[in-house]
Amino acid sequence: MKFSVSVLLLFLVTFSLVSRAEERKVRTSDGVDLFLEVKGQGLPCLYIHGGPGSGAYWLEEFSGPMLEEKFRMIYLDQRGVSRSGSPANKDFSLERMLKDFEEVRQALGIKQWVVMGHSFGAGIQTAYAAKYPQAVSGMIMLNGTVNIAESLKSTFEFTRKKVTAEQYEKLLATEGPVMNRMFAAMQLLGSDSYQLFYRDKANSDSMDRVMQKISEGWNYDFGGNVNRYPEYFQDFSPLTETIRVPVLVFSGKTDYAIGPEHYKLIRFPRQLLVRADVGHLPFLEAPEALKTAIEAYLQKYFKGN
Repeated sequence: MKFSVSVLLLFLVTFSLVSRAEERKVRTSDGVDLFLEVKGQGLPCLYIHGGPGSGAYWLEEFSGPMLEEKFRMIYLDQRGVSRSGSPANKDFSLERMLKDFEEVRQALGIKQWVVMGHSFGAGIQTAYAAKYPQAVSGMIMLNGTVNIAESLKSTFEFTRKKVTAEQYEKLLATEGPVMNRMFAAMQLLGSDSYQLFYRDKANSDSMDRVMQKISEGWNYDFGGNVNRYPEYFQDFSPLTETIRVPVLVFSGKTDYAIGPEHYKLIRFPRQLLVRADVGHLPFLEAPEALKTAIEAYLQKYFKGN
């Protein structure tokens, strides 16, 4: 059987990509099995998902092939999340989370990596880059919040326009942790709550289908315990001014979960700001806009790598 040179090259390239895909678990120094997948080629890139407790599957499902052309992607489920285990001592502290990332990096033999954070993960990635600067070569912040209390104001303001004055007054009187107050706003919005996150209902439906497919039997411990750790809800914005690595800040103009103007709080000395007509999940709603932004970032700061 004869193969053309082009077909043979296609096979070799495909085999190379497949052979580089790796699903594994890394056991941390405190005995937690962390699930991760490694796919693609190029600069190593750790994905720090949001939620809190959403898992890494969303990004891989909707924009994985595009990202894997540019990066060696490390899709990590954080401790107590989705396919990863939970600590026996219930330690979900920020300090322990950052140590997890370092132990994964060392287990993979990576000297430096880009860290890509989404939503709630933006504060975590900022803390990581500040604590372990020698490990971070760059940052990509996708619709990230560096001050959740400020993001809650955006959620409340959006809600105010959708409900009665009486309902809004009751919402303002809601007490408790930030995440609980955000959920209260979503409950009040009811069927319109998707508009906080998505540009249109079809995108919300796409996410729902994925969630139905993957959610059964997954670990939700971190999301259930995060309110015990106020350090995740601190104002990380002053910290952004101290981090010197190049950063892509991608901001959605219709992202009312984080805030369309939230990017103004993010002040990295070396940052490329890209605003797009997209909601909270650009890797689902606007993969081409995200691809263009990442290419511009790599061209500006990592040309030749």
